[in-house]
Parts: sequence; structure tokens; C-alpha cells
Amino acid sequence: MHPALQIFHDDIHRFINPGFEIETLDNDCEFTEGPVWNEEGFYLFSDITANVVYKLVPGQKKEVYISQSGTDNPDDEDLRPGQGGSDGLAYDGDGSLLLCRHGSHMVARWKNNGLEPFLSAFEGRPFNSPNDIIVDEKGRIFFSDPPYGLKDTLLRPDKFQPAARVYCYDQGELKSFCDRYQYPNGVCITPDQRALYICSTKAFEKFISVYDLATLQFQKVLAEENSDGIKCDVHGNMYCSTKEGILMLNSEGQRLGLFSFSTVPANHCFGGAGKKDLFVTARENVFRIKNLLR
Repeated sequence: MHPALQIFHDDIHRFINPGFEIETLDNDCEFTEGPVWNEEGFYLFSDITANVVYKLVPGQKKEVYISQSGTDNPDDEDLRPGQGGSDGLAYDGDGSLLLCRHGSHMVARWKNNGLEPFLSAFEGRPFNSPNDIIVDEKGRIFFSDPPYGLKDTLLRPDKFQPAARVYCYDQGELKSFCDRYQYPNGVCITPDQRALYICSTKAFEKFISVYDLATLQFQKVLAEENSDGIKCDVHGNMYCSTKEGILMLNSEGQRLGLFSFSTVPANHCFGGAGKKDLFVTARENVFRIKNLLR
């Protein structure tokens, strides 16, 4: 097995290919985040500090896909320095790209080679700094809204949202359904479309919450773990971007393994042929665990 993998439970062998490889696809970014796979054969990811979305075909050099992806005014005094760019990315049910725009305090849609405001306010106030985003099979959009992009990473209830929440947009209706975290971060939907996972990177919020996807009611705490981005594989195992690396948990929250990297992962996504590769955004680097899943 690869030396970068620490195994906690032998069940991991049921799910991963022992011959996987870890590749560095790029190493000259600033702060990478929010990757998404496009079925045409490329990845998109945000560089928050550079205020850019890059396109990367494995084996080729990255190229700018969207400039000023998070804000047209990176020097805005309301923003945390270097955190005005876009963060989470996702495709909606129509195949349009959605972007969490830290600096513009909104979720935008990339359409006709331009950014259009999509979800920009709740109860009359702009969002804080939309962070992670995911779309379910019904086309519902879920996103987290912590104050990470705001100055001093603190809420500004006089100007933006008075709380950090997770939202659901469903056929024209936007509602808040989770306020359990001060810094909600990763959002993830299980492959059976029954549950939504939510997490935080803050040590004082070390728990992964499970919500029923049909009712959006809180069900339980799955595991006492911190995570930035989170994703599920086809088997229902969860992959968490942590300070130690990519932590793999089973559907019961038990630790299976830990993949280590030279820099700290912030997010990741599955892609490639059969979506068996794991693409990892980790500060200035982007990595690929090639042929990871069985």
C-alpha cells in the first residue's frame, strides 16, 4: 500500500485500489479550494487569493477559466485580506456552473461567459461569504455561509447576515435550516440521496451533523471530527479535508484511513473515468489520487 496512507481499519481494502498513485498536478497557486469535475474531461477549482477559477486537464497546464471570480473589488474594507475570491463550485440541474463568491457575498451563476447574481440575499440582507455548495438529484441547491471571507472572520450583523447558516434553495424558495455552527463549512450529500452532511473546521465545533435530505431535519452527529470540504464516494464512505490530510470515514463515522500530503487540503472531489480519481486542492498545490476507488 502507498506510504502516504495510514490505515485505521482493514475494511478500507474493500473500497480502494492498493495500486493508487498520488500526483502533483500544479504547485504554483495561492490558496486552492472548491474543485468540481466536468464530464467533458477537466476539473475546475477556485484560487481564493488569486480571485480566479482555473480549468485543469490532467497532464496539461492550468488556464484561467473565470477571472475576478469572487469579487470585482478585492480591496473592499469589509473583506478579509486575500479571501475575496470564489470558493465552492457546483453544477446545477441544467449544467450551469454555480460559484460561491466570498467577496460579493452571493452565489452566482456562470452563463454566456459572464457571472450573473443568483442568490444574493436572505431576509433583505446580503450573505456573509458563501463557502461550499452542492446540488441534489432534485435540483435543490445547498450552501454554507460562514464569515470566513469577512474582515477578522467575524459576523457583521449590521450589514450582512446575523448568523452563519446553511441554506436550501428549492424552486424559487430559499430557506435556512441549519444554525448549529458558528463556522459551517463543508456540505455533502450521500449517494443514496437520503442524508446531508455538514461540518466545521473549528476545534470548538468538532462534529459532523447528519440531516434528513427529505425533511431537512437534524438527525444525529455522525462523528466527532473537524473537516473543511467533505465528499462521499459511491459506497457511501466520507472523505474529509483536515489539517492532517484526507480522512476517510465509513457511513457510520468510523475512521478507515488517512491520506497525507505535503500541504494541508482544503477540499476535494471525485473525477476522471468512472469518478475513481480524487482531486485535492491543498493551499498552493493541487493533487490527484489516481485510480483510488475499486
